[in-house]
Amino acid sequence: MSIETKRTYHELLLFFTESKLFKAALFSISATTVLGATIIAPSLPALEKHFSDIGPSAEILSKLILTIPSLLMVFFSPIAGFLFERFRRLNIIFFALMIWSLAGISGFFLNNIYLVLTSRAILGIAASFLMTGIGVLLADYYSGARREKALMLQNFFMAFGAGIFLTLGGFLASMSWRYPFLVYSLGFVILIFGIFELFEPIKFHHKTHANPTKFTFSKFIPMYLLGMFIMICFYIAPTQMPFFMTDYLHIDQTRVGVSLAVVSVAMAIGSLFYMQLRKLFSLYEIFFLALSFFALGFACISLVHNYLSVLIGFCFLGASLGISLINTNAWLFHIAEEGERSRAYGFLASSVFLGQATSPLITQTFVSHLGIVKMIAIFTLMLFSVSFLFLFMSWRSQDRKF
Repeated sequence: MSIETKRTYHELLLFFTESKLFKAALFSISATTVLGATIIAPSLPALEKHFSDIGPSAEILSKLILTIPSLLMVFFSPIAGFLFERFRRLNIIFFALMIWSLAGISGFFLNNIYLVLTSRAILGIAASFLMTGIGVLLADYYSGARREKALMLQNFFMAFGAGIFLTLGGFLASMSWRYPFLVYSLGFVILIFGIFELFEPIKFHHKTHANPTKFTFSKFIPMYLLGMFIMICFYIAPTQMPFFMTDYLHIDQTRVGVSLAVVSVAMAIGSLFYMQLRKLFSLYEIFFLALSFFALGFACISLVHNYLSVLIGFCFLGASLGISLINTNAWLFHIAEEGERSRAYGFLASSVFLGQATSPLITQTFVSHLGIVKMIAIFTLMLFSVSFLFLFMSWRSQDRKF
């Protein structure tokens, strides 16, 4: 392909990818990856009671309903990254979105907790392709500062959408634990929107580079570990806090949904400030600030036991999470070469989902032995420790970007 043709393509790419409808379609699909887990969070206590006849295992199985999609994403995200390098991106994404919608809705009709878990597993497989695919598309459509802005907008859409549907999920859960599953039908609307607005990016093959870029897994390990740790901490909110609010604070399910929606709204607002922070601070310094505020949010919840303190703490959690996720993606894209982005992002998604999947298992161990308040205090100290590690790394770094 000639240089002139490539220039024309990039000019058209710049024009079409700045369309508001195009961005709405692209980021609506990315929102499904977070909605898959959060929609049913407010209904967990009622769901556990409904299946209590199966015995003590109902407690852990009800929480796995929320997190088992993440467990499947751990294994299938790297596979998705491999497939996206070899096949048309949108064909895979649209098929995955259809499966995501069908698997999500099926929970409304099922009356066996193991079948519900199976449907959630299928949903997780579909979500792994959606999450990885959107990340790959962002790298195809945008570059440089435009990519960082796109990451910011992606996080905003994910958080804002999650806030709306968490509130809706809390309202529906107050009527029946089944109703929140119907929200997954919106996936079909997003699918039709995406088919009309998105286009397959063109892959340019450079003949001068005979050998493909070798994927170096080791250089991405720090961000993979960080992504996993952040999600282990964050998933305390949707998996443990509903039980804390209903059992300790005696809060109804509608307000549980509203409080969890506050996390998403704060995440959206925090995401919008990322570009301003990036102009003032390095990547490591942003991690120090974000993780410190993350810890402050947990400290607020563990020290003062009322609904207001939960809302304030959730504001800190949400804003910090939004900034941390964008910063982690920016860190990866800054280090990754063009030929290894799909695989690198696939493993990052896998790490994030591993954190989500293992969070209830890890945190429940602390809760069983120490109680939920002391568990939160322990994770507060962990977050402060990691934040100061990044502060030390920023002092040692010779590259101002870090």
